[in-house]
Amino acid sequence: MEPMEKSSIKSYGDTYLYSKYPLYSKKLTDAIMQDPIIDKTSEPFKDVEYEVKRARVSDSLVTILKSPNVVLLDCDDPLPRAFKVFAARDFKGDRKVKIFVDCTKVITKSKTSQDLIVDESKLISYLINVGFTMIYHKANDNIARRTALITNATACFAKCFTYIVDYLLKISIQETSKIKVLYLSSMYFLINVVGLDNEKADPIAKKVAEITEREAMMLNILMDKAAHVKGIPEKETDPYMDIKHFIRAMTEVMKFNKKIITEDIVVERWMTMFGPGTVLGLEYLPAFSAMMTDAYVGGHINQQKTIENVCKVNMVEYTKQVLEMINQVVGR
Repeated sequence: MEPMEKSSIKSYGDTYLYSKYPLYSKKLTDAIMQDPIIDKTSEPFKDVEYEVKRARVSDSLVTILKSPNVVLLDCDDPLPRAFKVFAARDFKGDRKVKIFVDCTKVITKSKTSQDLIVDESKLISYLINVGFTMIYHKANDNIARRTALITNATACFAKCFTYIVDYLLKISIQETSKIKVLYLSSMYFLINVVGLDNEKADPIAKKVAEITEREAMMLNILMDKAAHVKGIPEKETDPYMDIKHFIRAMTEVMKFNKKIITEDIVVERWMTMFGPGTVLGLEYLPAFSAMMTDAYVGGHINQQKTIENVCKVNMVEYTKQVLEMINQVVGR
C-alpha cells in the first residue's frame, strides 16, 4: 500500500464534529497555556516509570512517557473525555507540535507523602494513544503501508457504524442491507478517516463487507449521484467529505427513513453505545484508534464491553498490530 498523502493527516480542527463545538478549542488552548505540567525529572516520577515497565505491555511505552515531545498535564479542570490525548503546538514552550496528555486522576499526588499514585490501565491506554498519535502526525506512512492494520481498523469501524444503523432500523433482518452498510461505512472510513483514495479504498472495503464487485460498483455510482444534489455547491459533492455528507448520501442510497437516520441521531447513538469520549472517532483516526486500544487494555474508559462484543477479534488483532508498529517506529 502506498503512503498516505500529506494532506490526509488531520488535526481535530479539520473535522466537522469539532467545528460544531467552538469551546473545545478554548479548553485545549487554556490547558496548554495555564495548567501545571508534571515534572518528569522529579524523584517521585520514577515510580510512574516503574509502573509502566511493570505492566510489560511494551518497552516503547517508557520511551514515550519520557519523551520531551510528550507533555503530561495536571489539569485544574479535567478536559472533555474526547481530548485526554491531543496533538497541538506548544504555545507556552518551543511552539513545536507535541502530544499533550490530561493526567487528571491518572497520575495524582499522595495526600500523605511525595509519592505519585498511578492508575496503571488508564496511563497505559493513554501512552498507546500517544504513540499512535505521534506516528500519525510525524511518520504516518508507517500506518498506511500496514495493510493488515488498516483492514482490521476498517472492519472495526464498519462493524461499529453498522451496529448503530442496525439498532435504529434493524437492517440485519435483510442481510443485503447490512452488507451494503458495511461496504459504504468501510469506504467512508478509508477515504475520510484514513485518507486513502477511492481506488485504494475499494478492495479493502469489499473484503471487509464481503460484497460482490457488481454490488460495490452500483453503490459507488449511487453514492456519487446522491451527493450531486441540486443547489449543493460543487465543493460539497464528495459523499465522503465528512460524517454529515456521508450519512446524508448513504441514507439517500439505502432509502432509509430520513427522520430516523440523521447526523445528530447517529452521533448521539454512537456516543451512547460506545461512550462520549469516542465521538471524534467518527472522523479522526487517532481518536478511533484509541477507542479500540482502550477497550483492549481494559481501563473501562469507554463502553468497553460493547466495543469488545461488536468488534471482537478485529479489535484484538488491530491493537496487537498497533503495539507492534509502536515498537518498530518508536523503539528504533
